[in-house]
Amino acid sequence: MIRQNHVMMEELKDYRDVEEYILDIPKFTKKHTQSETDGFYSFLGRPGERQKIIHVAGTNGKGSVCAYSEAMLMAAGHTCGLFTSPHLECMRERIRLQKTDIPEEAFVRIFSYVLRQTKQYSKNYFPTFFELLFFMAMVYFEETKPEYIILETGLGGRLDATNIVKNKKLCIITRIAMDHTAYLGETLEEIAGEKAGIILGGVPVVYYHETESISRVIREKAEEMGAEAVPIAERDILNLKNNQKYIDFSIFFEYYGYYNIKVPSCALYQCMNVSMALYAMLRMLGKQLTQETAAEAVLRTSWPCRMEEILPGFLLDGAHNPNGMQALLQSLSYRQERKILLFAVVSDKDIAAMVHEITASGIFEQYIITMAGGARSADLEYVEGLFKNDTEKDVKTFQDAGQAFEYGKKVRQDGLLVVAGSLYLTGLIRSLCKGEKDAHTISTDGSDI
Repeated sequence: MIRQNHVMMEELKDYRDVEEYILDIPKFTKKHTQSETDGFYSFLGRPGERQKIIHVAGTNGKGSVCAYSEAMLMAAGHTCGLFTSPHLECMRERIRLQKTDIPEEAFVRIFSYVLRQTKQYSKNYFPTFFELLFFMAMVYFEETKPEYIILETGLGGRLDATNIVKNKKLCIITRIAMDHTAYLGETLEEIAGEKAGIILGGVPVVYYHETESISRVIREKAEEMGAEAVPIAERDILNLKNNQKYIDFSIFFEYYGYYNIKVPSCALYQCMNVSMALYAMLRMLGKQLTQETAAEAVLRTSWPCRMEEILPGFLLDGAHNPNGMQALLQSLSYRQERKILLFAVVSDKDIAAMVHEITASGIFEQYIITMAGGARSADLEYVEGLFKNDTEKDVKTFQDAGQAFEYGKKVRQDGLLVVAGSLYLTGLIRSLCKGEKDAHTISTDGSDI
């Protein structure tokens, strides 16, 4: 089967065909040991590993921390490559240089190169979906040679494909929460241990201190590896003011003093993500990163589907586990509009806990339940039942997410339609919003329905 797919891939020249091919990879490949992944990476010549690598793991906030770190590096005059996952609308989003997605031509060319190399390497080896995109990113960064590369882990840390790189300059571990328990462990401490697997000897790790039991796991791993562990906690954030469009706050760093920051978001959780990125980049750049440079970088940065108000009255958030949902609900509590939720979730999440968080908050007047994520999507009747058992408020269901969105536009009126539960759903709705924005077909009062 692998040989047949090698033949097929050599005929692919169009970006859309390549993207479709990559999406099909899970159907015919298998997971590899880390030594197998590392073996092929070495065969490629360990591309990108001569750059300064910043490695980011955690449950929630990884993508935002990556984006703010990228912005600060660039604002300080450095070039930066970024590898993240998942993508929302286009696969090229996962690989970008200087905030620009890899061009289609380069994506197709590097895809062909990497798979030709697998054919030369072994007839029994074929990269997984995530491995292939990681290899492609590192080859692209080897070609373009940014000073820094930021790598976001996919799942976990210790056994993640990105963890085969050895030339790290800094590690960051964001908030730890219950997610992917079948793979990472059934307690927060076990999950923290997997995330802490990215720590290397002599490489500082900046981490989110929330509870002592989780922090102890990270500190002990850092001590074992001979790495400095640098905590940052919510108590370090001072003078927070939220006006529903921007959040102003201050944070104090030893040696560097107070930094005053304005975040162009109403998401409270972004204050911690900005603070983690800022502290990490101060560890990398020192006083080269001035308060003015950092503040300007944050003000110019947004990360899609993180309390993103894509249009007035349409808010997208990628909260897809109970902890992420708690953070979303906390931020929404500051908003005064009437709120309706458009929700979809994949089947391997703690759906009951998410639904309970949502209904117990009392924030939403109505719930619209749909499906997104293809084969991974949770059963619609099951999710509907969870909502109806937990609330007496109106619950509507739609098999088709597009139809669900149309209904949400109709009933929103002058309120807020919040789309959450799955990045598959928010990515889809974001595409619909952007298309309709371009066509000027969404009005802010719903009168076009």
